[in-house]
Amino acid sequence: MKKKTYRGDVVIMKKYYLTVMMVMLILSGCGKVTSEEMSIMEIETGSEDVAAIEMDTISEEVISTEIGEESGSDIETTSLEGLNADELLDLFIDGKIMAYYTDGNREPFYMTELSSEQDDVIYYSFGDRVDLDNDGEKELIINGPYGGMYMDAREGKIYVLAEGGGTAVFLSYTEFDGKTWIVHSDTTHAGRRMYDFTLYDGMGNVVDEFNFYKEFWETPDVEDGPDTVYTYRDEQITQEEYEELRVKMLGY
Repeated sequence: MKKKTYRGDVVIMKKYYLTVMMVMLILSGCGKVTSEEMSIMEIETGSEDVAAIEMDTISEEVISTEIGEESGSDIETTSLEGLNADELLDLFIDGKIMAYYTDGNREPFYMTELSSEQDDVIYYSFGDRVDLDNDGEKELIINGPYGGMYMDAREGKIYVLAEGGGTAVFLSYTEFDGKTWIVHSDTTHAGRRMYDFTLYDGMGNVVDEFNFYKEFWETPDVEDGPDTVYTYRDEQITQEEYEELRVKMLGY
């Protein structure tokens, strides 16, 4: 017995194939439907269906323009450059834009990719917002392993300004002489107390950097013994000078 085909089935099939054609046109780079193609589709499916398809296409283009496509070279576009630092940091916190490393050697990441579960061995949480690069805008402190990370918003993107790298590269910051300095320290190993200070500008450039060390390798149980070497900006200094600078720069 021959199966009957109803007009409604034919219309549904036509709509299906025409929708597939539209998707193929978009993926092939056409992006928009020509007036001739619109006319054909209106005849075949009706103007309401074409309007719906066109609206989907327009919506997709708007989303791609505002946020960018994940497959592209950049997720952020020029539309984000008008946002201030707090607005960009909020988007990063919400997992809507990525953070980049300035060295270009590591992959960008979303905040949502970092674990926030306290039961995990390594987890992250949001800290204060502090002006860490002396540009008048506040950076975001992310609490995490070895001092966490400091996130800087500029030119429509989020960058990792600094991060901790282990027990010998613990991240913190300090303020003196009217400036905020990023500090990487090694104070948990025997025979040394080492601090490396870095001063950044608002574009992530290093303006100044120096070392501040106390080394007592010969007497690891006696920090301030006769063989202890104190260093500031690669120059050897006295114990008294070291202690004065420590109070001024580190506050203790």
